[in-house]
Amino acid sequence: MSDHAQPFEAEVVHDIPDDIAMLIGRIMVCFAKVEHSLTMLTGLLLQLNKAEVRVVLREPRAEERLEMALDIFAIKGIAVKSDTEALKSILSRAAQKRDWLAHGIWLRHPNSKQLYLRVTRGSWPKSHTRGEVIKRAVFPQSIPYSATDCRETLSLIERALSEVEKLGRELDGALYHSPEKFRQTAPVIDPLGRRPKKPKNH
Repeated sequence: MSDHAQPFEAEVVHDIPDDIAMLIGRIMVCFAKVEHSLTMLTGLLLQLNKAEVRVVLREPRAEERLEMALDIFAIKGIAVKSDTEALKSILSRAAQKRDWLAHGIWLRHPNSKQLYLRVTRGSWPKSHTRGEVIKRAVFPQSIPYSATDCRETLSLIERALSEVEKLGRELDGALYHSPEKFRQTAPVIDPLGRRPKKPKNH
């Protein structure tokens, strides 16, 4: 194991610097838009109204939302020009880094006072473990983390969003040029989703 991976006792903190806190907020908001955009892709492909999308599609992982949309593109015979393999890779890395910030614990090194983000999901990079498999759930990895790292994560998520929006434009083109592949969107009859009452027996 590399030297910087050696464990150290550190205080768990929550009073992180304002610039990091602000960037984390932007990361969460931006990634939520990525997830929403992926879900709406499937909703539009199936021509579901927004209420039906929320009820039926729920909230799978971002990568699963992309796979769902790509499967329906294929079922409808719509050729996708975007580099979907590159998008899958970007989305996977973006989701991982977002999850680190959403679920990680912040530590302050007792000597350097540097902030670290403790990660407990997945496994350590083998480059840090001499090829051994070490699960972070068993031995958490503490990663030095700064505003620069946050900006890199935000940039990655913005790239993912840009690529998802390209898919959306491809879908718009298919809706325009091949409307016969899509059914009409059903109207929302009751916006509150109330279940009709059974008629009383007289």
